[in-house]
Amino acid sequence: MKLRHLFLAVLCFALLSGCQKDEGQSRFIMPDLVVAIAPFTQPMQTSELLSGFIPEGQEEIPFEKLAALDTLFHSKLHGQNHKFVFLSQADIDSPMAKDERGRRNALVTWAERAVRAGADMIVVPHIVELQERVGGSAGVISAASVNMDVYLIDARKPYTLLQRSHFAEEQQPLANDLTKIGSFFRRGGKWVSDIELAGEGMDKAVEEMGL
Repeated sequence: MKLRHLFLAVLCFALLSGCQKDEGQSRFIMPDLVVAIAPFTQPMQTSELLSGFIPEGQEEIPFEKLAALDTLFHSKLHGQNHKFVFLSQADIDSPMAKDERGRRNALVTWAERAVRAGADMIVVPHIVELQERVGGSAGVISAASVNMDVYLIDARKPYTLLQRSHFAEEQQPLANDLTKIGSFFRRGGKWVSDIELAGEGMDKAVEEMGL
């Protein structure tokens, strides 16, 4: 009986925590601003990072996976009350820009890409690592995992990194961590794919940035 009560208490806590919103959270994107949405890219060198670091032994993510991430992210943004400009891989196929000291600079690079697109701000999604699920939705040999960041940059001078939404997760069995029970039910009690797991990171960014 005590175990059942503990389970219910954890369930209630998880569900309540998932429903709470930070009402005081800043919202930088105003309705009259044009926001460029960059395609997903994988930083492979330190100079390409806006924050964080390159994991040791990082494996390159196939282009098809990046394209699938773009499609999913765009589906989450369409219909929102913002002026979005969706950039393609061709739009960002240019050398990195340099700062005043002549060093390659990721912030300047993305801000200038936004300016060329006629945007005031730019959302830059970086996928650092993406591990496929080995197995099916009912059971796995190894679970999907993702390490991603979504950045919001003000492309009006002075260029400014306004916000970062970080999401790093590897799906675990519910028995390993009861505090994840909210995620367990949101996922329908199944093992999700790497793209589906990354979608949770997108939802987090959309909510945090007011997209």
